[in-house]
Amino acid sequence: MIGLAMTIDLKLNRYRWQPAAGPDEAAGNRLARALGVHPLIAALLWQRGLDDVEAARQFLNPQLAGMHDPAALPGVTAAAERLMQAVAEGRPIVIYGDYDVDGITASAILWHTLKLAGGKVSTYIPHRIDEGYGLNAEAIEQFAAANPRPLVITVDCGITATGPAQAARQAGLELIITDHHTVDESALPEASILVHPALPGSGYPFDKLCGAGVAFKLAWQVARIACGSERVSDAFRALLLDLLSLAALGTVADVVPLVDENRVLTRYGLGQIKRTRFIGLNALIDASRLRSEKIDAFHVGFVLGPRINACGRMGHAGEALHLLTEAGEDEAQRIARHLTAENDRRRRVERSIYLEAAERVVQQGYDSPQQRAIVLAEEGWHQGVIGIVASRLADTFARPVVLLTVEDGLAHGSARSVPGVSIHAALSRAAHLMNSFGGHDMAAGMVLDAGRIDQLRRIVVEHVNAELSEQDLVPSLAIDAATRLDELDLELLDHLERLAPFGRANPAPMFSVHEAVLERPAQRVGGEGRHLRLVLRQGEARRGAIGFGLGNLAEHLPAGAVVDLAFEPKLSHWGGRAQIELHIKDLKLSRDAR
Repeated sequence: MIGLAMTIDLKLNRYRWQPAAGPDEAAGNRLARALGVHPLIAALLWQRGLDDVEAARQFLNPQLAGMHDPAALPGVTAAAERLMQAVAEGRPIVIYGDYDVDGITASAILWHTLKLAGGKVSTYIPHRIDEGYGLNAEAIEQFAAANPRPLVITVDCGITATGPAQAARQAGLELIITDHHTVDESALPEASILVHPALPGSGYPFDKLCGAGVAFKLAWQVARIACGSERVSDAFRALLLDLLSLAALGTVADVVPLVDENRVLTRYGLGQIKRTRFIGLNALIDASRLRSEKIDAFHVGFVLGPRINACGRMGHAGEALHLLTEAGEDEAQRIARHLTAENDRRRRVERSIYLEAAERVVQQGYDSPQQRAIVLAEEGWHQGVIGIVASRLADTFARPVVLLTVEDGLAHGSARSVPGVSIHAALSRAAHLMNSFGGHDMAAGMVLDAGRIDQLRRIVVEHVNAELSEQDLVPSLAIDAATRLDELDLELLDHLERLAPFGRANPAPMFSVHEAVLERPAQRVGGEGRHLRLVLRQGEARRGAIGFGLGNLAEHLPAGAVVDLAFEPKLSHWGGRAQIELHIKDLKLSRDAR
């Protein structure tokens, strides 16, 4: 959370700390001995439901050989066969993707695969603002008018596109849909082939793949059919290993659960990124200044992913897809620099809207206990970033947020929720007010006439007030384990790394330390003094800590203050040597300075 000068006062102890239950000492020690790990690692595995030795061992040692057979994925063999038939016939193939990281990487995965197979392949990404999400009828008409007509295959979209699929069928256009989003069994699109891990009657053992994961499994099956064997050629094998890096980008960025196949894809894909042969991905790594870093899920989620997303939010995502497919060396360097500049511009626009919106929340009393949802609208807010801003506001104020930008009498909005409240259910109460809306429990989008915003606010606030109590407005923070500073050493961090990659369903472990003493006054560091730096002592142990966006707390933390800290331990190479640094999530005074 970024503090708002003279508007929102950052507070010590922003969360309700909830210590996680762990195994009893005997059970924890048995699991630790069986796995040969630190008892703390055994406790963290147990908390993740991995109390079975074999399941825990597989989690700690994910293997590519443990991935599910792609042929088991509903529709994938039929789609692969049809694609290879189109290649053999010399028919053009259009890959229709989405404009986010998942859609772009999924498109790139299929493009590289079909190119190696000899296909005549092109791509199509809709414009976020002009065309909106998913398959659209105008694009279908464009494809149907082409001569010769292409085979069109979607990635990361299409499973709800009943209208466009019907238009394709009526136009005689061959359409294959590959997707991973929620399936409505009563309204499946009438495409030639559907590829989805959760189709009705599916026996596929894992239904949480993202669009890039589905595309990777299809690419694998295409390679098999192209080679006429389950054992693929050296060229296809090398490509599939490279494609793991793109699959990892999509999987992390789409925030799907990092378990089962997603854990395998991400673990091996992250390991492959720095070795990739893809010119565009290498250019992006260099432009992001990550060449000397060990790239992990954090770098994907907060460095590489936002750059790929930026052109889709601020302009057209086609440039990012071109970077990951056809761009040559010089062009890739130029595009990568441009994406970095666009991401910087996105951050400036996002921060400006966030500061303006947060100030209005406070001024208009939308942060009061009686207003447990926020609905804000303004002319001129950038439609490409309001979803990110809504997410940040939901985190700041611990309540659902609907943010709308108004133009020509229409309000286009994005909504983000908090755990325990379905924003889709809240918006459903106001469905009669909206021209269109859609989404799921945690996020949604909508379009309505600007004159109905006040009515929307009343309905959403009334619904959420019944769902959230005043106590729920203080978010909870799960603490995996209480430790002491002297327990935090490099060996423990090495053991913790075996639990990575971290993300949804496998969060980075959160620890607490109690009654640590500040050796010197807290410092404000970074641009505009936005961050907080502490030096903590407990007995003979001494550790540095950083709190990003918490600089406003420095004046409350003099030398000698005794604090409780909630944090993630990280490895820092500051000053040329490896050392442990605590990344602060929350802190509170144990007792007054002495």
